[in-house]
Amino acid sequence: MVKTEKRTETNKSFAGAHSLMIEDRERMTLAGVTEVSGFSESAVSLKTLCGALMIKGKNLTISRLNTETGELFVSGEITSVQYFKDSRKKGSLLEGLFK
Repeated sequence: MVKTEKRTETNKSFAGAHSLMIEDRERMTLAGVTEVSGFSESAVSLKTLCGALMIKGKNLTISRLNTETGELFVSGEITSVQYFKDSRKKGSLLEGLFK
């Protein structure tokens, strides 16, 4: 079964920091979520105050999303969590070439 991807933007007026807590690789609580870009049973793609984040696993579900506080709760078998560099921070072209 394939779930359709949905795009949800949260209310960006909340103040707070980004945090992530994983319990027994089955439950994840996140704070500082600004947007859920897409989700399926095997992946959740989102944006946080610290950049883009990809959560991969099996039987993933978003059990709760609070758009006012930026809190997100994910459950399922979590196999990986990966942050991606924030593309909004731009340096010079030469600076990027020599890193």
